[in-house]
Amino acid sequence: MSEFIYTLPSNNPAVSYQHFTATPATGALGAYVEGLDLRDLSAAGYAELRQALLTHKVLFIHDQSLSVTDLEQVTLQFGAFGREPYVTCMEAHPHVVHVVKEADEKAPFVFGGAWHTDWTFQERPPVFTLLYGHDIPPYGGDTCFANLTLAYEWLSPGMQALLEPLDAEHSPERAYGTGANHNALLENMHILYGQDVSDEVRYHPLVIRHPETGKKVLFINPAYTSGIKGLRAAEAQPLLDYLFNLAVSPAFTCRMRWRQGTLAIWDNRSTWHMPVADYHGMRREMFRTTVIGGVPSR
Repeated sequence: MSEFIYTLPSNNPAVSYQHFTATPATGALGAYVEGLDLRDLSAAGYAELRQALLTHKVLFIHDQSLSVTDLEQVTLQFGAFGREPYVTCMEAHPHVVHVVKEADEKAPFVFGGAWHTDWTFQERPPVFTLLYGHDIPPYGGDTCFANLTLAYEWLSPGMQALLEPLDAEHSPERAYGTGANHNALLENMHILYGQDVSDEVRYHPLVIRHPETGKKVLFINPAYTSGIKGLRAAEAQPLLDYLFNLAVSPAFTCRMRWRQGTLAIWDNRSTWHMPVADYHGMRREMFRTTVIGGVPSR
């Protein structure tokens, strides 16, 4: 039987920062940040915040009081706005998605309620996503995250070598295409779906190299990865299913808890996320932006 030695790095180290405190949420990823006001943070503070984001992959920054305009200004500290397809942005804020679920909605479903990475079918998917909790239920509505760098590093060298030359197909068909009628259950959000989405299909390397950390990452996700170039569906799907199941192993995930006035920021290149739909009958209102990234590469 062949064996190999695991050489995983420290998954989610505790780090001391000058401009704020960051408490790791789990050994896999995520940190709770306190002790700063994003409206009055220096350029050096934002540079350190970006470094913390690369280290922990997900930051939940508590005790903020942000207007929508403030959220836009914070977003621009990390780069230019990303494109928001299939969701209608606010009229006065064309880069901000108003994510709201009212207490009297009939269905328990929530926007984006499955494991995914944002908009990976784009040529330049988002590098970061920002989500601000304006009205948060007293409990429920946590968001789960998965570390796709750790998932890749867990694989055997043979599996890594098999995956690295492959290109994965990314498509919005299941989420927003002709059969995506689940969007009609989101009563207070205007979701665009039901049309031909073939012009949005993209191929990206199945394993990418993170452009800032240099780490290799499994760049696939259950919502948008629809196949593998050069493989039949019957060949590709079992491989994808294995990787999808692996990525959500408890050792690679965290579950982050919201508070009123929390801004979440996550690295869209190396994580998945999934909102937990367990707050039916309670109101939640949030505002979301994305930061455009580069073309994923090996």
